[in-house]
Amino acid sequence: MKNFKIAALTTLLLITLSGCFAEKAPTTSDFMRMHALDEKETSVDQKAIAKEWDRGLKLKVSGESKIKNGEALVKSGDHDMTVGKQNIELGEKEIAEGTKIMDDSERSFGEKYPELKLNLHK
Repeated sequence: MKNFKIAALTTLLLITLSGCFAEKAPTTSDFMRMHALDEKETSVDQKAIAKEWDRGLKLKVSGESKIKNGEALVKSGDHDMTVGKQNIELGEKEIAEGTKIMDDSERSFGEKYPELKLNLHK
C-alpha cells in the first residue's frame, strides 16, 4: 500500500510538473510514459506503446497536412481547368471572327479593285 501511495504521488507530481514546465498540455503518450514509471515490470512495454502512439500521431498530422495540401491543389487545378477551357473557347471565337473579317476584307477589296491582285500565299 505504501508503494502504491508513493507511485501515485510520483505520478501526480510528474503530471503537475510537466504541466508547469511544458508549453503544451501533455499528450496521451506522456500519460502512458508516466504510468510506465509506476509499473517497473511493464515499463518497457508501455514505453514502446507510447512510442508507437507518438509515431501514429506524427503520421496522422502528416496525413492531415497532405490532405489539406492536396485539396488546395485540386481546387486550384479545377479553377485553372475552368480558366483554360474559357480561354480555349474565347480563342476559337476570336479565330472564327478574325477569319471572317479577313475573308470579308479580301472579298471587299476584290470587288472594289478587281484589277489589283493580292499576292496571297494560300
